Amino acid sequence: MGYRLLFDEMTEASLARDCTQLGHDTERVVAVPSLGAGSDDGEIVAYAETQNRLLVTYDQDFLQSCDATTRIGILYKPDDRTPPRVTATVIDAIANEIEQTALVRRRDPAYLTTEWV
Repeated sequence: MGYRLLFDEMTEASLARDCTQLGHDTERVVAVPSLGAGSDDGEIVAYAETQNRLLVTYDQDFLQSCDATTRIGILYKPDDRTPPRVTATVIDAIANEIEQTALVRRRDPAYLTTEWV
């Protein structure tokens, strides 16, 4: 099952490409005309909410601001040293275990750690 994902500007382009190759529908904040680099966190959350996308981020601010965890599903990567391909594999493993709608209902992020694989 593929997720609809929105990648925060801090994430690598290669991570989005890897997730696309694994069958996920991906967008990057920097490529969305109404957002772009430097977008306000609240605007990103609002866009993810209206477009039914999970937010993939390394930015802990999304966990504490904008009511993000009550409005959208968040896939949070606490360790940015994990290679993008491994992170894509983790996202895919989560997608095989948890439906997107269930992630949206969660009030805590799904942590992108290798414990999923």
